[in-house]
Amino acid sequence: MRPARLGRLAGLLVAAVPLGLHAAGDADTVYDIRLESGPLLGCLERLALLANVPIVDRTERVASAACSGGRLHATLPQALDQVLAPTGLSWRRRTDGAIDIVAAVPEERVNLDALTIEDTPLPSLAPVTAATPPVTAMAHDAMSVTLVEQERLVGSPLLSLSQIGRYAPNVYASGASLAIRGQERDLDQFSGLSVRLDGIDLGTSLIEGDMVPVEGLASLQLQRGPRSFERGGSATAGALDLYTEAPSETPSLRASAGIGNAGALRGSTAFSTRFGDGESGVRVALERRVMPDYVHEVFVPEANREQRIVDNLFTKLNWVPEWAPGLSLELAVLGVSGDDPALYTARGEFPFPLPEDRTSYARDTARTRTRALGSAMNVQYGRDEWNLRLSASSTFARQKGLWLGSGFGPSGDLNNERRRSIGLSGRYLGEHWEMAGGMEFSAVSFADLEAVWIAGFRRVGDNRQDMDFRTRSGWVWLGRHWGERFSVGVGLRQVEEKAQQNYVSMACNVGADFVPLPGVCAERDSELQFQQFGRIDTSTPVPLVVGNWTVDESNKLSLSHGRGIRSSAGVRPEFIQPAERDDSTQLAWQSEWLQQRLKARLALFQTLIRERFHYVTNHVGARGRVYGAELELDARLSEHWQATLGLGTLNSRYDYYRYYNEDPTPRLPGAPRYTALFGLRYGAAQGWYGTLDAYHTAAAETTLDINPGNRRPAYSLADVRIGYRLEEADFSVAVTNAFDELYLDRVDFRYNDRRQETRYRLGDPRRIELRWQYEWR
Repeated sequence: MRPARLGRLAGLLVAAVPLGLHAAGDADTVYDIRLESGPLLGCLERLALLANVPIVDRTERVASAACSGGRLHATLPQALDQVLAPTGLSWRRRTDGAIDIVAAVPEERVNLDALTIEDTPLPSLAPVTAATPPVTAMAHDAMSVTLVEQERLVGSPLLSLSQIGRYAPNVYASGASLAIRGQERDLDQFSGLSVRLDGIDLGTSLIEGDMVPVEGLASLQLQRGPRSFERGGSATAGALDLYTEAPSETPSLRASAGIGNAGALRGSTAFSTRFGDGESGVRVALERRVMPDYVHEVFVPEANREQRIVDNLFTKLNWVPEWAPGLSLELAVLGVSGDDPALYTARGEFPFPLPEDRTSYARDTARTRTRALGSAMNVQYGRDEWNLRLSASSTFARQKGLWLGSGFGPSGDLNNERRRSIGLSGRYLGEHWEMAGGMEFSAVSFADLEAVWIAGFRRVGDNRQDMDFRTRSGWVWLGRHWGERFSVGVGLRQVEEKAQQNYVSMACNVGADFVPLPGVCAERDSELQFQQFGRIDTSTPVPLVVGNWTVDESNKLSLSHGRGIRSSAGVRPEFIQPAERDDSTQLAWQSEWLQQRLKARLALFQTLIRERFHYVTNHVGARGRVYGAELELDARLSEHWQATLGLGTLNSRYDYYRYYNEDPTPRLPGAPRYTALFGLRYGAAQGWYGTLDAYHTAAAETTLDINPGNRRPAYSLADVRIGYRLEEADFSVAVTNAFDELYLDRVDFRYNDRRQETRYRLGDPRRIELRWQYEWR
């Protein structure tokens, strides 16, 4: 880490303290709201849709009241106050988050049935989306959640999915190495972190290659702590959920373009509209990105290329039929086709120091292209107090290309990944009790096929490894509320998994001037070289317990305990092992000061690692513990200024590692001792705006070898965006990695140890992009 850059970042972090003391304004999300003059009911429906919050009339006066309309730049509370004040009405928030419309004078308030139009009841149940908590809000908020909403994203210097981890403390690296609280995501087949786009499981193939667009994101959630009770597995570390914009109220067509340094280009277009008389709508987006390929191969020059191209197609349908109150559906579909990025291979045993010219010394390397199709569907039916939900998702990704560098010529490489899940759940939310339960079935299959030259020019090895994971689970949840002060919830999910792996290696002779592809030996005389098969069945209980105490209007304490599990592991069939288990306990405090101008979240947590897989001996035998703390501050400094600060610290050690290392208790890989982030934003609905996002992390161990010589060094990053916004247009310049820091972003787990070479991904150098966006309504 360079002292000058650390000094700049330290100055930014120190600045957060006085900024918070001078906070003024409301830290809630600020919306740009357009309200039409007419019935008050129409304005309230618009606010409910915008904030995704049910609004229920308890006065029987809304239907006859009027709304003056106009354009507001306000939070939801501010908008409700302004809309309701002229009518003599007020509002209150229920414990489940819904809004009740009441009389302005408390003594005149009466609780009546929900609002009706033409004798048809309007349920307060919000239409289902991928962002709807899979169990209940109490279970979803049991562990820490950092929510980054559209107000911040629309002006952020977000150019790539690899930047997502810089928005919350104790989040580190990206792709397969993305780590939360010392737990790396790791291999695609048994990942410890769930990453989804509107419910679509992205898998490693899409997040590793930066294949997923970040244009059009409405919000993202960085969920830290085990999420296996909610998701059924593969969420030991937590979850990263991305949500796109809802269909616009009126037809709109948005076009945007970007031109960057090193030949980078980006172009996208999106159409969005509502149909029918309700909240049904559709959004379709297309994007093409041309990105530089920064790695230069020394020994395999034929693998070098200047640029790579990634194309995306995304569609989201929201259906809320007027003829069936309480019924709603959301369907999202993602199509991807793009070149995979190059990998970096060090010259010597360790990758450090990193080469300033980004040269790679691989003896052979793959050039591949990924095509993927993913979908997710949520269907919900219910009323105010109860609902049923059906959720399903499917993702298929194919990575295809050639291995280059062999003295005998190129050879084929093919990887197929398929993920499927379906779940049915129901919940009841009463005044004092909440109950929920459901079941889920999921399957993940992975096939790795390759053809490699062996023992001579005309001899080829045809290898195939298949992994298959079948999971079924059932869960129940019970919660109790004592007014608005106390609440307690307890849940249990039982997860059963069948995991199997099969590895087969064949050999055959081929002719000259021939490029062997996977399956080449199927139609030739072949010889069995090697075959292995392994299977294991596991059954794991996953509990979740949470208790909340609202001390007063400004302070809330939460105590929770949960378990995280990760699918059975093994890089070869003979090493297949039972599912990993981690148990975490967290004490959290949330507070609001200065009339909600300053918000704080503090979490203290402990994780006991019951079983952990590691690569050195290919065995689930490691045990350890993690202690940590996280502090997040959000401050609205004035009408146009906002600031965020995040600090995280980890003390992580293996208690038992089963490794011939002199240190019997090494630190966990992907667990830096501390992380820090700082954000500063300026702007209004129109006019000039600017954003600064800074991130710093300490050094961290590398997964494949706990060795000080292989430790990833500390680094500091700063991203900046400055622009000018009109009602229909936006012009800006975004700069990421402004100090041009050279750092190791992640370890590539798919291709490691091929030819005894460890492959890495370097962080992107400084990127500059001029952006233009225009929207026709």
